[in-house]
Amino acid sequence: MRAPLPEPGLEPAPGSRVGAGAFWAVVLGTTALRAVLAAVLPLSGDELYYWDCSRHLDWTYHDQPALVIWGMIPFRAVLGETALAVRAPALVGSALVAVFLRGLVLRLGGGQREATLAYGILHATPAFFAGSFYASTDALLLPAYVGAAWAAVAIAQGERRAWWGFGAAVGLGFQAKFPIVSVLPALVPVLLQREARAHLRTPTPWLAALACLVLTGPVWIWGALHDWDNVRFQLGRASNAFEPGHLLDLLVFWTWTFVVLTPFVGPAAARAWWRACRRREPGWSTYCVAAASALGFFSVMTLRGETSAHWGLPSVVTAVAALALLPVPRRRFAIRAGAVTTAILVGGAVALVLRPELALALERSVRPHTDRPDKLETAELFGHAELVAELTRRRRPGELVASKSYSDVHGVAFYSGGALETRLFRGRSHGLASLYWHRPGELRGRDVLYFTEKDEVDERLAPVFERVVEEDPFVVRVDGEPVRTFRILRCTNLLEPAPLFTRLREEPAPDASRR
Repeated sequence: MRAPLPEPGLEPAPGSRVGAGAFWAVVLGTTALRAVLAAVLPLSGDELYYWDCSRHLDWTYHDQPALVIWGMIPFRAVLGETALAVRAPALVGSALVAVFLRGLVLRLGGGQREATLAYGILHATPAFFAGSFYASTDALLLPAYVGAAWAAVAIAQGERRAWWGFGAAVGLGFQAKFPIVSVLPALVPVLLQREARAHLRTPTPWLAALACLVLTGPVWIWGALHDWDNVRFQLGRASNAFEPGHLLDLLVFWTWTFVVLTPFVGPAAARAWWRACRRREPGWSTYCVAAASALGFFSVMTLRGETSAHWGLPSVVTAVAALALLPVPRRRFAIRAGAVTTAILVGGAVALVLRPELALALERSVRPHTDRPDKLETAELFGHAELVAELTRRRRPGELVASKSYSDVHGVAFYSGGALETRLFRGRSHGLASLYWHRPGELRGRDVLYFTEKDEVDERLAPVFERVVEEDPFVVRVDGEPVRTFRILRCTNLLEPAPLFTRLREEPAPDASRR
């Protein structure tokens, strides 16, 4: 069943016909551009973390679901240990956004022209354009969210088979990022429809719900094997209480969502969503709830102390469908201005690849009086190959390499091509998946070459090693000036690996009676 065309006064702006070929040309062209950027831009700490997780296949991981991580494995097999292989799941995710957004637009009464326009508009937002080739859990959350919204609209319009699509989108989305549950309120307007409620008297929605639950199974299996550490970690993040001071955090979150990450386009999409709420057709009512619920969910999370700038993107991406379908004042200006903003940021990223020292020069101009030039934030862009070479030179046979920085630990593993055997020394609560890869018996008695950029001597090292000796530091220089200084500590005979190097227990001793 197709939705009727928009009511008078809400018709899409007239224009020339655009066929499916043009839509797919836009998808392929933008994907090719993102692939080039994905291949040449340096990897972030989180991306390096996910890469190392993909070398240790598991049901899921301590602080992250597994879909993006699993997705790297076939691309690594084909492309090797490269940035493009790490980011390939994000490229696939952005293409899936195009497919599902097209389906959503067609369901709401639009055509190929509006579908092409909607996907093109997304590329005028810096958040989507950059995020569509950045390996993160959001890269696959977005297509799952848009796919779930598309399926919910179809259900509201009487399509019973769409329950399967909704269940699959939510189940797979849960394996991408747990906040996919924020799309569930879209079922409220669905179940207000008599025809949709009649579906509940058939097996379809219940079997789809069962399939959804099965798809989330790896999370629960891993939790049962590891004392529910993953569940307790997530509940701990959501346990903060509301405080009046968080109202400022909410203002900052909304500012990032509509001003910084989606300038011009974000506010225009919000206006289009508001206009769409005037519709009384079941599909449009469901769409409006789906587009708003992610932003509402994350706004509540922000009031509880958890905040991240990009969290509102699922709502903006979904709301872009309305912006493509409905005439909004100054829409053309918003799209053009957003496209220029994105182009400037992309140009800046390319400039940093070609001339990374420009980042140092810019930060030095902003912080001219810093007393530690080797503590500049942008210094993390430099020294990966040099650090790997130095650690390889100093490392003795059988010695592990470790650090408290999860980005440095996984970065050394990546830039050495996996040649350096690295271990994380527990630091923050995030990035602890590697503490579940090795049992105490595999680590006890090992020697460790420890490196860190911290000034203070880590007093937690001394009790767990027989001996800790600090060696000469290693300094990374750019144009003769120090930008990073690593302290090197040689640690002998790891006495007790748990809990600082592992969270696993010892393997149970074999039962001699069964031999």
